[in-house]
Amino acid sequence: MEYVLVEWTHEYEDEPYEIYSELDADRREVRKVEFFRNGLCFSYGGDRGNCDALADVPFPENLRVIGQTEGMTARSISRSHFLEVWNQAQERPDGFMGMFF
Repeated sequence: MEYVLVEWTHEYEDEPYEIYSELDADRREVRKVEFFRNGLCFSYGGDRGNCDALADVPFPENLRVIGQTEGMTARSISRSHFLEVWNQAQERPDGFMGMFF
């Protein structure tokens, strides 16, 4: 497994600014945690389900490729760092759309 943190500098309220991903041997996401500026946090994959929210393409071998997208940077992180974030993440029970009602 490999663990990646993607940071995205932007002003969009409905897009994450930090994305923590656990990748399998084929560099596909198996678990992910997203943090939003409004305080929401969502986790996907593993025992949390919602696997359709995981990336449908493998991550590039060279993480600098992600950095070619304006405002984005990506770097490898440790397994323990990912697990700390994963274990603390709490998904809203009413899902993302619940914030609009």
